[in-house]
Amino acid sequence: MSLATAQVYQVQGSVRDANTREKLPFVSIVVNGGETGTTSNLEGQYQLQHNRPITSLRFSYVGYTPQTIPVDSLSRLDIALRPSAAQLREVVIRSGINPAHRIIQLANQNRDRHRLESIPAYTYRTYNKFILTANAPDELDLSDTLRLSEEDSSTLRMHNLLAKQHLFLMESITDYAQLGKTLSKETILATRVSGLQQPSFGVVAAEARVFSVYDDMPVFFGKRYLSPLSNGSIRRYDFVLQETAVVGPDSVFIISYAPQPGKNFNGLKGLLYINSDGWAVQNVVAESHADDKRGLKLQQQFVKVDNRQWFPSELDVEITVQQIYMRGHQPYAHIRTYITNVNLNPPLQRSDFGVIALDQRPDAWRQPEQLWQQYRHDSLSLKEQTTYQRLDSVGQAQKLDRTIRTMEYLMAKQLPIGPISLDLNRLIKVSRFEGMRLGIGAHTNNLLSERFTVGGYWGYGLRDKEHKYGADAAVKLHKPSELTISAAYAVDVEEPGGRRLPFRERSLLSDLRPALLPNLDYTTQRSASLSGRMLRYVQWQAGIRQEQRRPTLPLFTPEPGIGMPEFNLAEVTAGLRFAYGEQYMQLFNRMLPIPGRYPVLWLQYRKGIDAMESDGYTYNKFDLRAEGAFRQRSLGETRFVLAGGWVQGDAPFVSLYNGYGSYSSNYKVYAGEGFETMRSYEFFSDRYVALFLRQDLGKRLLNTKLFKPDLVLVQNMGIGDLRQPIPDLQSLEYDSMRKGFFESGLMLNNVISSAFSGVGVGAFYRYGPYALPRAKDNLKIKLTATLAF
Repeated sequence: MSLATAQVYQVQGSVRDANTREKLPFVSIVVNGGETGTTSNLEGQYQLQHNRPITSLRFSYVGYTPQTIPVDSLSRLDIALRPSAAQLREVVIRSGINPAHRIIQLANQNRDRHRLESIPAYTYRTYNKFILTANAPDELDLSDTLRLSEEDSSTLRMHNLLAKQHLFLMESITDYAQLGKTLSKETILATRVSGLQQPSFGVVAAEARVFSVYDDMPVFFGKRYLSPLSNGSIRRYDFVLQETAVVGPDSVFIISYAPQPGKNFNGLKGLLYINSDGWAVQNVVAESHADDKRGLKLQQQFVKVDNRQWFPSELDVEITVQQIYMRGHQPYAHIRTYITNVNLNPPLQRSDFGVIALDQRPDAWRQPEQLWQQYRHDSLSLKEQTTYQRLDSVGQAQKLDRTIRTMEYLMAKQLPIGPISLDLNRLIKVSRFEGMRLGIGAHTNNLLSERFTVGGYWGYGLRDKEHKYGADAAVKLHKPSELTISAAYAVDVEEPGGRRLPFRERSLLSDLRPALLPNLDYTTQRSASLSGRMLRYVQWQAGIRQEQRRPTLPLFTPEPGIGMPEFNLAEVTAGLRFAYGEQYMQLFNRMLPIPGRYPVLWLQYRKGIDAMESDGYTYNKFDLRAEGAFRQRSLGETRFVLAGGWVQGDAPFVSLYNGYGSYSSNYKVYAGEGFETMRSYEFFSDRYVALFLRQDLGKRLLNTKLFKPDLVLVQNMGIGDLRQPIPDLQSLEYDSMRKGFFESGLMLNNVISSAFSGVGVGAFYRYGPYALPRAKDNLKIKLTATLAF
């Protein structure tokens, strides 16, 4: 009697383009006419195992002539496919039933089960490689070196350099964990950066991971595109079933997609490999439109983990900025990621996650070579090895580590000099009231102590010719909860009737309003506070403040021989900031916020008290602010700010609310905050509510060959009231906004644009009860500025 055992046969190899020798990813490979099969990975490599003898392999790839190869006894088979005369088929006839539509609809119906966010918890490890290099133009002819111009000689030197090495190279190994939809953490275990000995950062595949073909509007490097698997995509995309590969009990449908001619939307083009096993995307190729100023291409491969969940295994992204050239060469970035060690049942708990979602181990820059070899999918090429060797030598000679540290200090607005750091944001400021303000500021840093800081500043306005100065100190009592006690003293300027909210940082690029204000109050402030974090997403602050305000607004009627009035106030305050799902990354030796997808809420209570040499004002003041953004597939992005406040009791004029206007006749630029057609101090109220809406339609309505700005609609409205009399003010100079203030606007952003920034124009119109008598005075034209990131 003899026992027969199943014998496994295996074949491996690679697939390339027969002409260019370029590696071909996602090549369909079918065994023995369909018994089993696979696809090549992003490196064009494949590996097959079968429980029957492998007698033939069929290789097919869109745009190439298929080949069927007898295997015989070969265990390795490298194949070169030749491009076919006919490339992707064009859609000529639209009548009848498109066979690709049925498959796309089935994939759409099953997309919820394949989203990663549908998995309760998972962990994995990644290896990431980032390469910055450049390509020479196709028409470049450098054969006759004796007749080259100076410009061509520079191009030749760059050409020779790129033949030996890349411009930049970076690698990293990371661990990623996800629990539910909001809790995530990624840790950089190892990092290597060409030219740097001790890098404080590493490459992660964040953008490639965020991109999901299953979302209606996937993010593709800061821009959103309509997914080919979104609801109703067959009305906007052309789908062509290019090939069907039968692999065992399943079929893989290869479908090309591209925006239909004449359809105006942010679309992609590429290929979808849809497996009939769950109608899941097995491979996806996505490219941005040829007219985009940034050329983007993403390739993603999925494998089935534990025979129950399709999961990304390889990611590849290429980025090209069309307008940028370096010595006749066009630079491009290439990011490659491999995902391993996937665990769909990790023992994760909420306590494993903090507010820091991305950080780097202190020893990440000195990991042994054995770790790199374990997770690299392939060893470094000679060109990549040369890149490290040459740039590391250059980095040491040029002291690039010190240069990177300096750049990190500039980003943090701190320049350390031993245990003291200069506050770079104190060096120069420009505003309508102070003119150019020159100054200096400094604080102690971690070299002196990680528990406490002490610092101060001085400044002088060249227009108002006044000195400003201050000092502060803080002690961190408990690091995990960020519990901190602080005290400050300052002689400076503040906005009359302004809004002060805890933990709200203004962006100079998106909020120009403070620089446009024509009048500010001179103040002397003394304060002490206790702050911290609780319940993960809540920052809180409580404190006490004593303040003297000296207004400069021309709304007062001073008595003869007496100057402008002074207001002495004392307040106790309590406030919080709630940002659900907000996380941070600890890179570049500092903590940076990661934009969240949920609205942010501020609440604050201030109580005026008769103490500390105040003028006896007693009042209650409540402030609220909520801001956020959400997207709709057909209407683009909606941004909103809802603000409100209420003052109850005996409050001075300086504790009320101004109308939040941002119009300046001297500077016709879009402020980004407040009412664009309202003068700064046209209204004052002791209670108000305001809503600011922006609808960014993108290029949906205006997208011609020569003119394709981003269309943005603006709607602002507010209402307020003033229940208490202000005897010190000339009542005819201000109003309370009790009848409601309304304005609408239309902005054409990026009329003139590059890959990273743009300039446009906006028109805003004021109407309703507070419209000005002359219609032309209600219309305000302003310049707009945008950044791509």
